[in-house]
Amino acid sequence: MIGIIGAMSSEIDVLKENVTDLKVENISGIDFYIGKVHNKDVVIAKSGIGKVFAAVCVEAMILKYSPKQIIHIGIAGSLVKDLNVRDVAIAEAVVQYDIDQTAFDMPLGFIQDLELIEIPCSKTLVNEIESCAKNINVNYKTGIIASGDTFISSDKDKEIIKDVFGAIAVDMESAATGQVCYINNIDFIAIRAMSDAGDDDAVNTYNILKQQSADVATKILLEFLNT
Repeated sequence: MIGIIGAMSSEIDVLKENVTDLKVENISGIDFYIGKVHNKDVVIAKSGIGKVFAAVCVEAMILKYSPKQIIHIGIAGSLVKDLNVRDVAIAEAVVQYDIDQTAFDMPLGFIQDLELIEIPCSKTLVNEIESCAKNINVNYKTGIIASGDTFISSDKDKEIIKDVFGAIAVDMESAATGQVCYINNIDFIAIRAMSDAGDDDAVNTYNILKQQSADVATKILLEFLNT
């Protein structure tokens, strides 16, 4: 079974329309949609926005449905010039830019109990998702996606995250999903389409383009499930 998580309805609604043999179960206030897409067994959920909601959703999904892979889809802010709106970031690793124990001489983003900053994604999934993006002619870039419980909407904050972590995109959930998958030994990847540039105009761009961008990420995922 493949687990699929989006933070908002706009990130999973199109995918849900493709589910056959659908049944719905509620755990911890989260609806899980179980069925098949292109004859693949899937479980789909809307976690809610932010790292805590994502972590609760992923852990519940793992304990109840035992997926072999978990894919976080949705939208993000671009941190680099060659990722424009509706382009896609495919995560090779995820980081949490708002974990800060620098007072104890630890680097920003360091997860003490795991002894790492970058949580790696499945190399197999990265390669497969790359092929799917190429198949449907979506412009993409692989790299690090940074997550934190803040909507990044300033040039200053954007540059700090990019410079410290070498990240190509920023969102509010992927690294939480990645951490839960990592400690449970579940293959994980994040697919994020750019809804904005994380800059001073990010809110306006996001409000206009969030659905169009989310649909691009969904197209890649549907291609993956069809191959």
